[in-house]
Amino acid sequence: MSIVRKKVELLEKNKPRQQRAVRTYENILVAAAQLLVEVGVERISTNLIAERARIAVPALYRYFPNKYSVLHALGATLMDRQNQVCQKWLEDNLGNTLEAEDIYCLLRETYDVTTAQLGGLEIIQSLRAVGPLQDVRLTSHRLVAQQFAAMLCEFSGFEDTAALSLRARVSIDLGYAVVEMALEDESLSAESVLREGAQMIHLYWQQFFD
Repeated sequence: MSIVRKKVELLEKNKPRQQRAVRTYENILVAAAQLLVEVGVERISTNLIAERARIAVPALYRYFPNKYSVLHALGATLMDRQNQVCQKWLEDNLGNTLEAEDIYCLLRETYDVTTAQLGGLEIIQSLRAVGPLQDVRLTSHRLVAQQFAAMLCEFSGFEDTAALSLRARVSIDLGYAVVEMALEDESLSAESVLREGAQMIHLYWQQFFD
């Protein structure tokens, strides 16, 4: 269930160009990521972000209209990094039969790039929990699924593109769910979760390649 349902402005007001402005912009994002970890998405505010970034609130508003816009920028950055991992993996595996080890490598790299991002887990959680931010995550998943389906069509000759697209989307969302499970549940071995998930996705596609 979403924390916020109302429509809010998510686009940034300005993209910084000068070095000083870029530093301010980056400090805002770092401050927001730190606060996501420390206080959570419900308590974070533009006042807190500005205070942590050591700027006045009006200075923050030069770039972002509200806290959701800041979180949107954080989410878009993380999704872009995850997508770059997927894009490289798709290019490297074009024409392969998607063995469990290949799928594990994708899940592992996605996990690693997420943990490398300050507040990576909390950013993902905010993209799920906050209504206005959910489209960032959904758009990213759709894009990766489309690329995956296109890769499969290129070498398989499979004609039912709608069925293939759906299968690709289910696989992508399952993969992200596995990664998020590995990130969220500290009682489980992340390595074991990722490998188990890879095996599940491999079995899902095994009949397709047979």
